[in-house]
Amino acid sequence: MMSRLMAVAVFCLMALTACVEKDNSVFPSNPEPQTAEKDFVERWVPVVDPKGEAQGTVMLRFYDDMPSVAYINVSLFQAMMYPGTTIQTQALGESRFLLTSPCGTAVVDTDKDTFDSDDYEAFTNMMGMVQPGMPNVGLDGLPLVRWKSMEATPQNVHLTLDYGKYGIDLRTDDSNVYFPLATIADLYTDIYMHIADYNGQQVMVAPKGAEELDNGYPASFIAPILKETRTKDMATFAYNNLCFTLTNLFGYPGRTLLEKKGLKEKGLDQALKDYGQAGTMTRELLLSTNMYDYIAGTNTLACLLNDGGHTDTNINHISKMDSSTDFYKTMGSTVKAKLEEFYGYCPEYAAVKKVDDDYDTIHSKLIEARIAKIGRGVTYYKEGNTAYCLFNVFDCDFAAWRKFYKGEGPKPTVENHPNDWLAVLLDGLEQAAKDPEVKNFVLDLSTNGGGSEDIVMVITSLMCNKAEAYNENSLLGQKQKIYYEVDRNLDGKFDEKDAEVKYNLRFALLVSPCSFSCGNMLPALMKDFGIPLIGQRTGGGSCAVLYNPSADGFGYRYSTHRSRLMNQKGENVDPGVEPDLKLESPEEFFDFQKISQFIEKFYNSK
Repeated sequence: MMSRLMAVAVFCLMALTACVEKDNSVFPSNPEPQTAEKDFVERWVPVVDPKGEAQGTVMLRFYDDMPSVAYINVSLFQAMMYPGTTIQTQALGESRFLLTSPCGTAVVDTDKDTFDSDDYEAFTNMMGMVQPGMPNVGLDGLPLVRWKSMEATPQNVHLTLDYGKYGIDLRTDDSNVYFPLATIADLYTDIYMHIADYNGQQVMVAPKGAEELDNGYPASFIAPILKETRTKDMATFAYNNLCFTLTNLFGYPGRTLLEKKGLKEKGLDQALKDYGQAGTMTRELLLSTNMYDYIAGTNTLACLLNDGGHTDTNINHISKMDSSTDFYKTMGSTVKAKLEEFYGYCPEYAAVKKVDDDYDTIHSKLIEARIAKIGRGVTYYKEGNTAYCLFNVFDCDFAAWRKFYKGEGPKPTVENHPNDWLAVLLDGLEQAAKDPEVKNFVLDLSTNGGGSEDIVMVITSLMCNKAEAYNENSLLGQKQKIYYEVDRNLDGKFDEKDAEVKYNLRFALLVSPCSFSCGNMLPALMKDFGIPLIGQRTGGGSCAVLYNPSADGFGYRYSTHRSRLMNQKGENVDPGVEPDLKLESPEEFFDFQKISQFIEKFYNSK
């Protein structure tokens, strides 16, 4: 899960207007079928990772009617994304093809431009690169956590994706199937963030997923795209592809302005048309061939899809740019002016922005109250029979933990990795367990903006002897219960000895509106597991988040359909989780006498 602290960034850049062609029929009602006689050219292009290191080459195809839009043979795409694998293509007659990947099958009709599958998640599964044999669910690769099993209800769901409805043309040469690269990349991008993107010169892939994209798309990859204009075929296709993706693959957490206006039922294009001037303006900007206006449109769309920090279509937040260039300065002034105009059309956005502003205020006050009570930089504190442990982000030094598990480095500790929050947690538990006075252990998530679900599983395993997550795939309508295993004794083995690691402590969590994403997921799980929550309602954030390619080579971020978090009752946890003991002021969060008395009462009543 993406950290809110990384995700929330209020983009306040700047202005210039340009004419936008009005197009009220972006999606043709009956897209013309393409034939094998369609003219095209093919080019070999380099494939690189986010560091720019060579990963080979791949053949892309460019058709005469859409010369700016890269297409790719689905078999080549599979081999590029998951080295050593391919897709077998079998003609079923007419325009229909059976595609068989290593894990699943699909049928593509290149006349109707449809994709059908009874096992879509399996068909697009690349998680075998993270843990052999696992399904297409979340795992970030922390070596002390591994996937164990999954229950899905219903077990199988038939999925039909109608690309033709969005003006997206799937093509064939009678023996192979070709998708637009951006379209198939959207279909495959997973929670680990295996991605592919094309900037007009090279394809970028991320074999190590989010770990390689922590700092966003590299400026070197974005630089070739930064031109004042873009072609009409690219502008139209990029919009069509965005509409398909955000209509079908969005996670629908429930709080965005466009969701409230019928995004799921109408689709993105119609929802924008029906939204009034704010939606019409956004749609026109997104369709513009003027690059500055287009980028401004991704900013106004981000306002309409603001879900607290996970979704951010503003391509400048993920796509790094050189701020010293004239392009960046002109873009900034254009965005600033367009946003000011948008705010005038969308007064309801003020309430959305107030939530973000309140978040910042609460966050600052909680930090001030914490420093006043226990000092700056303190992560473990004891008062009476209660131990307090600050846990500010679900993150750790993944590389250091991998080295430790491979026998290539020491175990990360607070001494050798002071910024490793997993090490902070383990150190706090060890101190509390060794101290005969300590009975209560309070984990402070009050300023925790999220991070890795792997670490959520570590915590629930250590504190509750459970490592399971409850998700819903919003595209399939499938509910999932996913079980993980945790190497609790850190010996490199998943075995019965892990059960010997136990803490005879009474646990509680401190939570607030700043507890977002995994900072919301852990309280939802712990409350179901019988652990009390103290503080204020959590800040929500229920969907796993993806970095996603745009059709023209930029990147953006959105809440994905692949995993919308639930509690044990099957309820979406985006509204947040209510505490068992409500605290009114930031100072009360550190009134350990009051907290200790509540914990004792809570556990004695069980």
